[in-house]
Amino acid sequence: MKFRPRITIMSAVHDIRRNKHNSVSPSTLSAQEYSAKEFNEYLNKTGVHYYIRYVLTFASIFGVFPVSSIYRRDVYKLTFRWYYPMAIYSLLLFCGFASIEIFSLDYTIRNLNQDNLTAKGGIKKATSGSIFYGNACCALWMFIKLAKKWPKLMQDWRAVEISMRRFGAPRLGWKSTTLAVVLLVFAFTEHGLHNWLNTRPGGKDDIASMSLIDNDDNGSLILLDQSATFTGYLERFSLKTHWYLYDDYDSYNPVKGFLVMWLSLTATFLWNFTDLFIMLVSSALAAQFKKLTKSMHSVRGQMLTMSQWQEYRETYTSLTHLVKKIDDHINVIVALSIGSNIYFICAQLITEIDSIKHSYFRTLFYMYSFMFLVFRTTAVVMQASAINDESKKIVPEIFMCPTHSYSIETQRFLQEVTSDYVALTGLKMFSITRNFLLGVRYISKKLNLRVHHIWYFQFSFQVAGAVLTYEIVLIQLQNTN
Repeated sequence: MKFRPRITIMSAVHDIRRNKHNSVSPSTLSAQEYSAKEFNEYLNKTGVHYYIRYVLTFASIFGVFPVSSIYRRDVYKLTFRWYYPMAIYSLLLFCGFASIEIFSLDYTIRNLNQDNLTAKGGIKKATSGSIFYGNACCALWMFIKLAKKWPKLMQDWRAVEISMRRFGAPRLGWKSTTLAVVLLVFAFTEHGLHNWLNTRPGGKDDIASMSLIDNDDNGSLILLDQSATFTGYLERFSLKTHWYLYDDYDSYNPVKGFLVMWLSLTATFLWNFTDLFIMLVSSALAAQFKKLTKSMHSVRGQMLTMSQWQEYRETYTSLTHLVKKIDDHINVIVALSIGSNIYFICAQLITEIDSIKHSYFRTLFYMYSFMFLVFRTTAVVMQASAINDESKKIVPEIFMCPTHSYSIETQRFLQEVTSDYVALTGLKMFSITRNFLLGVRYISKKLNLRVHHIWYFQFSFQVAGAVLTYEIVLIQLQNTN
């Protein structure tokens, strides 16, 4: 009985000395050890490609992302061949988009004059077709070029995932699926409402100048088919939404109407898939950085060996190289996404202002369309800026390094993290970060707010300023007459 207190005291002293040093063995850095081959098989069920392959398969069906065997789990079986049916279909789509773009661009050049600039809805009517199908042509060609590089790119990504097997694989299933479903449902709802407002039989809100009316041989008026049949819908859709493709009523035929409808539907999907693709890739890259940060946080303040710091540094380096490699392939897509979204936000806002004098349903539609565009653009920038945010969270973890654990590898790691700039860019001209949206540090200091409380508003302020500037110019142009 007399020895128990002494043994307890000695044990306590031993625990204090042990906790003071807190040495960490390599086995504590991972919950589970895998060989490279075993982990590759594991990634076939949990890797980045496994989670985004469903969206990419759906895109390949539309001819947007023509990668062979994109539905397979193994990234080493991905290929691109020009004679692959989806690749041929993508080229046919590009030819279709280019054909419509030629007609719409000709219409824009002929009608972008002072009368249309000062008329209500004239700017959107003169430019929306050429911008929409010009965006489709550029985006489709960029995705075809990306599809050629995608198998090698995913194999490099898989190599980084295997090198990070000590930290585990991020699970993106529910996030990627929810993101894709929500975005596409809202997008096709907006597309369906737009077509319904412009093609419903006997609609009273149709713009007269967008409806083709001709005379037959007897001099009587030939009106658009107002029946509720599919052929009637094709006729109304083609002549009311793509009026610049037809010289007169007789130049329309059902086959041409069906092709126009399908190309319009595919272009709409391509426009939304561009934003969805950026969000999926950005969230996956940010999740990889988050895995690294979480692992470093679990050993914060503990004694790490030089080899362990070297492992962390090399993992961070491989991630930054992966981000830069992906950015080299998609920076043009990012710039196209931001530019087209800003244009359509401005176009929808000026149309919404003009539609106040129209019916209640048309006003509601333009309000919904405008809010959806703002939400989608905000989501794209927030997801893309998450890469830069997660990469910066590693710095505080390095600062918590104990003095006795500090080594040359720690110094190299800290220098690399503080000097390197990790972010997606648009044409290498601007980086998608929170500073691109708004000066978040300045606002958080002035208003004493947490970062996540102003995450949404930071984008709104800068975009609202740009949109407001353009809207004032458009309104002034319309009021000049």
